[in-house]
Amino acid sequence: MRQSKRIGLVMPVGPNDSQAALDTLDSALHYAGASRVIVVVDDTGGHDEFAKQAAVMSEDIAVIPAPRTPGGYGGLWVKIAAGYRWLLERFAPEVILRFDVDALLIGSGLADRAIEKFAADPKVGLIGSYGIAADGGVRDWSWGARMLRIESGPLGLRYPSMRASQRSLLRQARLNGYVYGEHALGGGYIHRLNLADDIHARGWWDMPALAPSRLGEDMIMGLLTVAAGYRNADFGRPADPMAMRWRGLPAHPDDLLAKGKLLTHSVRFWGDLREPEIRSIFRAARTQEKGDQNSFVPQRNGQP
Repeated sequence: MRQSKRIGLVMPVGPNDSQAALDTLDSALHYAGASRVIVVVDDTGGHDEFAKQAAVMSEDIAVIPAPRTPGGYGGLWVKIAAGYRWLLERFAPEVILRFDVDALLIGSGLADRAIEKFAADPKVGLIGSYGIAADGGVRDWSWGARMLRIESGPLGLRYPSMRASQRSLLRQARLNGYVYGEHALGGGYIHRLNLADDIHARGWWDMPALAPSRLGEDMIMGLLTVAAGYRNADFGRPADPMAMRWRGLPAHPDDLLAKGKLLTHSVRFWGDLREPEIRSIFRAARTQEKGDQNSFVPQRNGQP
C-alpha cells in the first residue's frame, strides 16, 4: 500500500554539487509543504558524506545511490528514472517535481498551483517552461528535434537498442500528436501522478538502453509524456509560478520574489551576481520568513 503525499520531489546530485544540493534541499523543506517526500539520486561518489548530511536534514528525505550507467544526457535520464521508480513503488504523491541542484523553491504553494493546473485539463501530464519562456518568448525545440531524428534514423544504428526504444516511443507519440523535440525545460518540471504511474506500468522508467542518447533528459520526458497519451503544457510563462531559464536566472532575485514566483532556475548567475550571492539572497528570504529579523540581504548590484 503506497503512502499518499501532496508532493514528491526528485533531485539528482552530481559529484561536484553536494554543498549546493544541501541549500536546494533546505529550500524544498521550507516551501514544499508538510505532506512531502524528497528523493535524492546521489551521484556524488561519497564525496563530503553528502548522503549522511542530506538524510539528517529531514525524515522526509530519502537518498538513493545513482545507477552506474555510461552516457551523458541519456545517462542522466536513467538516473532520474531510478528516483521515480523508487518513489512510485512507495508513495502516491499528487504531483511530482523533478528539479535540478541549481533550481530553488522560492515560495510556497507550488503543489496547490500544479494540482489546479492539472485539474483544468485531465490530458495534461507534464507542466513547466514548455512553449513560452519566462520572458514571453517562444522556446526553441529544434536541437532536440534534429537529434531525435538522427538517433532514431539510420545513423542511430550505432546504438541499436537505443534506436529501437526511441522508434517504439515515437510510433506511439506521433499517433498522439507529438511534435519532434517538444519538452519542458529540465531545470524543473512537474508530473501528475497518473502520468508517472502510466509510465511506470509500461516499464518505461526502466529503459537503460536510452543511456547513450544525446537527447536531454527533459526531451526524453517530453517524448514519454505524449507516447503515454498525455500532453506537455506551459507553467513557466510570465504570469505563471515557475521562472525558468536554461543558463542563469530569468530576472534578479528581488524581482522574482516580488512577483511571487515559486520555483526558479538557474541560480548559477544573474548579471554581476554569482551563485553564492544569489543563494544568500534567497536564503535570507527564507530566514526572514522563519522570524529571524537579523538576517542580512546582499545589496542589489547586478544588471541583466
